[in-house]
Parts: sequence; structure tokens; C-alpha cells
Amino acid sequence: MFRWPGKKRAVSEFVADFGDEQLPIREVLLFARPSDTFVSWADEGRLALILPDLDALRGVSQLPAHRDNAFIHTMKAVDAIEPTLTRRWAALLHDIAKAPTYIETPDGRSHFFEHDKIGSDMAGGIMAAQGEDPALIAAVKCLVSLHMRPLSYRPDWTDAAMRRLSEEAEAVHGKDGWDDMIALSRADLRGYLPEPIDRGLWVLQSLEARRKQIEEADHAGDIAEETEPRSPLDGTEILALADRGPGPWVGELKDYLREEVRAGRLDRDDNISASELARLWLLTRLD
Repeated sequence: MFRWPGKKRAVSEFVADFGDEQLPIREVLLFARPSDTFVSWADEGRLALILPDLDALRGVSQLPAHRDNAFIHTMKAVDAIEPTLTRRWAALLHDIAKAPTYIETPDGRSHFFEHDKIGSDMAGGIMAAQGEDPALIAAVKCLVSLHMRPLSYRPDWTDAAMRRLSEEAEAVHGKDGWDDMIALSRADLRGYLPEPIDRGLWVLQSLEARRKQIEEADHAGDIAEETEPRSPLDGTEILALADRGPGPWVGELKDYLREEVRAGRLDRDDNISASELARLWLLTRLD
């Protein structure tokens, strides 16, 4: 159970109690329940010295959309995600920019414009100060910047939009980047429990199904491209071979070579034989 932070203590009290000792953040993040330590640090005043940007989230309301403040939500998300450094750091920092971007509208609603983009930059600085590896920092920055995208998915997204999201998620860690992004979105949702999250989970399931559908279609297309008869020579190679300007004859020659491949008289990768056939075709058709 989460405990609301008590009275903040002076820096001198902190130093007297804790001296120079500090448990590394990366170790805390691999605990079964990192929130126990972070909330305890917040109570003691330690968090304001170690991670002031995280401590600042304690005063950030998310009403009326969510009942928990940004800090409590973050703690729940950290506990909910799998204990790898990439995922735990991403969960810890995914909403780190909600304090500096907090705006309350006249109707009493909380907004955090571009907290994903700003948070990505903040995450890089925080992790660098903790001595984390640049590769890990890059992966976490990517996840923080993308953490809102999966839950914004709609069925009317184009395949191009899906591919852009995949490319961005996989830019640092390949397919692991996509899996980490989905895991972060799922933990983000669980961070709002006991509020209803069924709709969000359905959105993630739909996104995953759509991605699988596109991957299967791309795979089928790759197989078809690998087996479909094609001319061994492309247009550039044909123009160089003929030493003449472009024209409809280039397409006609490619069609001829493709039909030779289809008939089994020419291999689709046999450029030498294709060049010989092309010279004969040029002699009989154009000269």
C-alpha cells in the first residue's frame, strides 16, 4: 500500500542520517516492488535530493481523468512492468515531464502537453547523471517518447502509419524495442488500477493483431517476390548493354527475358545468359 509522503526534511538532516551512502537506482529498479523504496525515500526527504524530478510528481494532480497523482501512478506502473533495466527505467521516467508541463484548464482539467517529448530529453539527463550506459539511455529515451502512441491506435490507421510506429519503436533495439513499448503501455494502464482499463487493453490487443497482420502480408509478399519470375537484367543494365536511349523497347526486352525465366529456359539470377539473349533480341528486333 502506498503511503503519502510526510513532512520534508532538511538537507542537513538527510546528510546526518544517510551520509554519503546511496543505493544505486538501478538496483532499486530490479527489486520485486521498487515502489516500496521510492515511497520510503519520498517520506524521508531522500527522493528530493536523489531524483528531484520524480519527487516533483507528488504534487501533480491528474484529476478529473485519474484519481492518483502522477507520482503514485508512476509507482504503480514501475511495479507492474517486468524487472528489466530498460523497462523499469522507462516506467519510472515515462511521465517525468508531467510536473514541468502541467496545465490546469479553466474547466478544472489537467493537461500535460508534449510531456512525452520533453520527458524523453529529461530521461536522458537523469540516467546520464546516474552513470547509465548510453545504449540503455537511448532505448529508454525512445520508449518515453513513444509511450502514448500505442494507446492512441485506431483501426483506421493506414499501413504506412503502422510501419512508421514499428520503425520508430525498433530504431534502437530492433524487435525488442516494439515489445518493450507494448510492455510499457500495458504497465501504464495497470498504473491506473483499480480504474477501468479494459478499453485500453483492447486497444493494445488490436494494435498487436494489426501489426501481426501486416507482418504476415509482408512475409507473403517477400516469398512471392523471391519466387516470381523476373528479368535477370533491370532497366539500367539493359540500357548499358544496348548503348542506346530509353524507350518502350526496354520494357519489351524485360518482358521477353521474364518469359524465358517463366518457361524454365533461363534462371532469374543468370545475368550472363540473360545478356547473351538480350544481345540476340536487340539484333533481331532493333537492328
